[in-house]
Amino acid sequence: MHDLHPEDIKAAIRKKGATLSSLGKRHGIERRIMSIALTRPHRAAEEVIAEFLQVPAHRIWPSRYHSNGKRLRPQPPCNRRPSARFGLRGAGA
Repeated sequence: MHDLHPEDIKAAIRKKGATLSSLGKRHGIERRIMSIALTRPHRAAEEVIAEFLQVPAHRIWPSRYHSNGKRLRPQPPCNRRPSARFGLRGAGA
């Protein structure tokens, strides 16, 4: 099973009358973090989105959770992206 596409998640949020920014503000999470959660693991933001959509987080992001809803620990490597902080930028950086 694949994770929902980030644009589908954003559309579902908009259809319910909110945005990632507004959800983040309500819960004290930066908009950037809310956006990151669409493609990379961030437990708090995932919980906010799932609660708002009234869909269990493991149904939105099955790659991050066991089928029983328990979060995978540690997250599989496929859920992580290289970070520029660790010198993984392009050759011109």
